[in-house]
Amino acid sequence: MSLLLPIIFLLAATLIFVPLAKRYAANTVLGYLIAGLLLGSSVSGLIEDPQLINQLLHFGMIAVMFFVGFAFRPQQLWLERRGILKNSGLQLSIITPILIGVCFLLFNDVLTSLILGFALALSAVALPLQLLEKKQQLNNKLGQATLATLQFQAFVAVVLIVLFPLLEDTASTRHGIAYFAAIIATFSGLFLASRYLVRPAFRFLARKNSIHLIPVLSLLVLLSVILIMDILNIHMLISAFLGGLLLAETEFKSEVERILEPFKDAATGLFFLAIGLGLSLHPLIQTPLLIIASIFGLVVIKAAVVTAISYYQQRHAKLSTLFAITLAQSGELSFILLKLAESENLLTKDLLQPTLLIVFGSMLLTPLLYWLFDSKVLPKLQKQVAVQIDDVPQHPIFILGFGRFGQVIARALHAQGKQFSVIDSNQPDADFIEQYGHRFFDADVTQVENLRAAGIEYCKLLIVAIDDVEDSMNLARHLRLNYPDLTLFVRARDRHHAHLLNDLGVQHIWRETYASSLNMAQQALIETGLSVEDAHIQIERFKQEDEKLLMQQHWSHDQQDVLENYPSAIAELEYLFENTKTLRSDRLSNDQNTQSDANSLNETS
Repeated sequence: MSLLLPIIFLLAATLIFVPLAKRYAANTVLGYLIAGLLLGSSVSGLIEDPQLINQLLHFGMIAVMFFVGFAFRPQQLWLERRGILKNSGLQLSIITPILIGVCFLLFNDVLTSLILGFALALSAVALPLQLLEKKQQLNNKLGQATLATLQFQAFVAVVLIVLFPLLEDTASTRHGIAYFAAIIATFSGLFLASRYLVRPAFRFLARKNSIHLIPVLSLLVLLSVILIMDILNIHMLISAFLGGLLLAETEFKSEVERILEPFKDAATGLFFLAIGLGLSLHPLIQTPLLIIASIFGLVVIKAAVVTAISYYQQRHAKLSTLFAITLAQSGELSFILLKLAESENLLTKDLLQPTLLIVFGSMLLTPLLYWLFDSKVLPKLQKQVAVQIDDVPQHPIFILGFGRFGQVIARALHAQGKQFSVIDSNQPDADFIEQYGHRFFDADVTQVENLRAAGIEYCKLLIVAIDDVEDSMNLARHLRLNYPDLTLFVRARDRHHAHLLNDLGVQHIWRETYASSLNMAQQALIETGLSVEDAHIQIERFKQEDEKLLMQQHWSHDQQDVLENYPSAIAELEYLFENTKTLRSDRLSNDQNTQSDANSLNETS
């Protein structure tokens, strides 16, 4: 019963604080940390059992390293090694000596300074990724740069864990060359086992229709790696990392990932709960100014270095600042290295607790800084830039929106030597087009002042390539009212969107997947026996009939009628199928009548 009560407290606190943190701080990590802190001895004292906390922490550290290994991409790291070393490597090589120097000035101890400097130089993993996912920026240049940096830092953390035994004062079997030779041999052996044992085993399960046994095989692989490492006296954190890496290197990674996904947040959350439970607020109470100054100092040092390096390489202020804020904190890798140093008697508890508070504080500060810059500072800067632009080139073509749709249009125009201007706020790395004589504005297309600042009065053809229906409608409405002579090409998401644009008087409308679907349909007709010419004729007929249907729906529809007749996309699709069949049967009967008339004439003659 004594163990059951703390578990209930942990679950209840998690259910309260994790959703709140996700809503207000855009991540779950801080929710777990705060829940653990409130339940620990420093606040409520509901959970004070050191043995339970250590067990939770041990399991949590293994879980974190396993998922770090599962997300690790050694091939990608090797392929992009030059760019990563030039960016991420340079960051660490500058930040780490600065932090080591500051720590040496404070503690006058080389070993302590080395441990603290390397640990604090590493950034969080889960927190930046959750922030970027919330802002839908994981796939743009900011997200990819962050992922590459975190991959490199994960590799550095693993190397540091391997090297930690060298720092111990006492003699150990892990001090000799044989220990490192065993690690290298184990790494090589595991990768060979992955290729010749693990992958064939997964393929065997797939061939035997036993996909449901993949979790069992995954667990077997992980436990086998841990057992081998334990026999060789290699740290269990390295075992967990390699176990995750081995499972990620199979062609069934997506299936394994689907199985692990429900447990990922809870398993890593357990680590942050344990860290929160073990946090002590006494250093903050005793020396509040020192702790707060250290938190801000850490964030400022890391942010300044990352901003300077990123801006020097990218020449993009917004991207560099967001990149720096995203990586300015320390995180789970720092917690792991610090806790490992304490367990190896390399760091005293009196020094560990203030450092853990500094890491925790830097993580608390990051979402706030990101929100302030993204929501408050950046809009004001964009307005100032919009007002100050006075050297706008007189490009006759504007493309609003530079996603996959707008990019194809831009490439085709560029191939013909046509100059154009692009406005988009979600593609900050697209400013390279200015090297080719075009113009790129990193601005919100829905803001009227940005259109004026970009020189819309010189525009002859404006292409609306954004995918948001509401923004597209508002933009089309504004352009039709204020620039009636402007030729307007608008991307429509679906038939209903096309109807709404027709209501505004927009004449040139392209449904976004229509052309590619027709091309594939034409090829399908060819594959089923039609000649190229006949397939082309049939597709052209279909296009004409579909346009007639679209216009019939447009002229006859009002909003209530649409809701009554087409309450869902499937209902409208059923209507289209029915009418397409009718048209096709009419055409076939007409063709048959024509053929019979021709036969009659031949017989008469």
